[in-house]
Amino acid sequence: MSDTGPAASGPRADMVQSAIQFLEDPKVQSSPVSQRISFLESKGLTPQEIDVALGQVGRPGAAPAPRAPYPMMPAYPPARTQRDWRDWFIMAVVAGTVGYGIAALARRYLYPHLQPPNQTALEEERDALAAKYDEVALHLEELDQTTEAMSQGLAAQQAAIAESVQGVNDMVADARTREEQRDKDMEKMRDDVEELRTDVQGMFDRAREAQVSALSELQSELKSLRSLLVSRGGLSAGSTEPAADDAPPARAAPTIPAWQLAEQNE
Repeated sequence: MSDTGPAASGPRADMVQSAIQFLEDPKVQSSPVSQRISFLESKGLTPQEIDVALGQVGRPGAAPAPRAPYPMMPAYPPARTQRDWRDWFIMAVVAGTVGYGIAALARRYLYPHLQPPNQTALEEERDALAAKYDEVALHLEELDQTTEAMSQGLAAQQAAIAESVQGVNDMVADARTREEQRDKDMEKMRDDVEELRTDVQGMFDRAREAQVSALSELQSELKSLRSLLVSRGGLSAGSTEPAADDAPPARAAPTIPAWQLAEQNE
């Protein structure tokens, strides 16, 4: 395509000049080329005029045209094409085909739902609803029975647990009672042992006192017997032994047992 510049004169030349000014704007040059071409086409420029404007802007020696504020191009709508009978015929055929397809789809999918139900359909739906209701009622009854059984089982488990806990509490109370009784028995046994020890100690003391008293009496009797023998003349004044004629048979002198002596020493 030759770069011949804008047309000689007329509105088209003004449009090309305005397009050149538009393309030389720095803000417009930063936008994509496709966007610039689309904008010029929307203003009514032909592809040839757009090529001429782009060529004028890209030419290095081209003198800058005076800038003018824009939008500066008069919008000339493109010439409307004339439709003949063939176009109308094609449009009628397409519209009829689309309408027939829409009617067929409506007859197949929409019309059955728009028809009122007959008596048989209503009875069938009623029977189906009754069957569903009976099924739901049966499920609810089964659920109630299951819930009741679970409640009874939980109640039985709670009763068993309560009985077990009561048994444990009774065992603990019995063990505590036995422990208290054992403590009491131990205390009583301790008191009894202490009392027995006191009694035994007193008995030993009394036995020791009785033995000491008996020994004292025995010594007193021996002294009396000696004095009696001396008074009868059986013994000399300086002798402690009786005469051989009238002396009684010799007897061993009584001695104090060793355990009594040990107790006396203690």
